[in-house]
Amino acid sequence: MAHDDRELMKQNVAGDLAFGHPAPPPFAQAPDMAETVRFLEKVSRMPDIRFEKVQQVRDLIARGDLETEERIDGTVSRLMEELGL
Repeated sequence: MAHDDRELMKQNVAGDLAFGHPAPPPFAQAPDMAETVRFLEKVSRMPDIRFEKVQQVRDLIARGDLETEERIDGTVSRLMEELGL
């Protein structure tokens, strides 16, 4: 799905919610309307994808610079700290 299509979908959902008429997209077959409304509310609050950040990470992976010893050590240290070890 193109970025413009996602933005349009988010705007449509936000507009439906603003007018109190949350309508599921035509492809959704939700048995529970309350669940559908909750889902649509979450979708309307989703942040935009930061495509430049995605491309930066892809470039790091392609160059082999993502998994350096320093990055792995830092990740392990933060994980151990989080776990109280």
